[in-house]
Amino acid sequence: MHSLVRKTLETYLREKRIVTQSDIPPDLIPMMSTRQSVFVTLYHDGRVIASSGRIQCQKENTIYECIDISMLCLKDPRFATSLQSVDNLANLYIRVDTFGPEDRRMIQNIAEMNTRDEWLILLSQNLGIISIVLPHMVHLDPTPERYYALACEKAGLDPMKLTHSDYVLYTLKTRESTDMV
Repeated sequence: MHSLVRKTLETYLREKRIVTQSDIPPDLIPMMSTRQSVFVTLYHDGRVIASSGRIQCQKENTIYECIDISMLCLKDPRFATSLQSVDNLANLYIRVDTFGPEDRRMIQNIAEMNTRDEWLILLSQNLGIISIVLPHMVHLDPTPERYYALACEKAGLDPMKLTHSDYVLYTLKTRESTDMV
């Protein structure tokens, strides 16, 4: 999947067009018949410079979802215009995570999270907030409690003021595709 993201970004930056089915790498064609959610993360010099994704697939298949999410990365304010060139794409690392509904589970207590290989999603419909923390995002004290604190921080929430009725916690496992060395 990371090859599709790179192809999508290269095509758009070079030709100002969206990739079509004929541009899709042949090994990814089977994903035209699946509907998985996609998260794309772009890295430069070891830091995240853009990310985008959805917890539910909105396009007709995983491939079109990946293309759409890749294009949304171009709007991330961390992805500086100076980095948005075909020449600079060679210096970017790409991570793509895909998952289906069966890969997500609701948890009642943050202690149920496995920080080694699960993401954390904090969802509050009451507050209109969603916060997502990937595995390996917490390097010091990688406990479930620290992941919860980071999810709250990203959402601008004070964890001491939240009650269990304010949010729902999900964990999910993904299939990762990356060109990181």
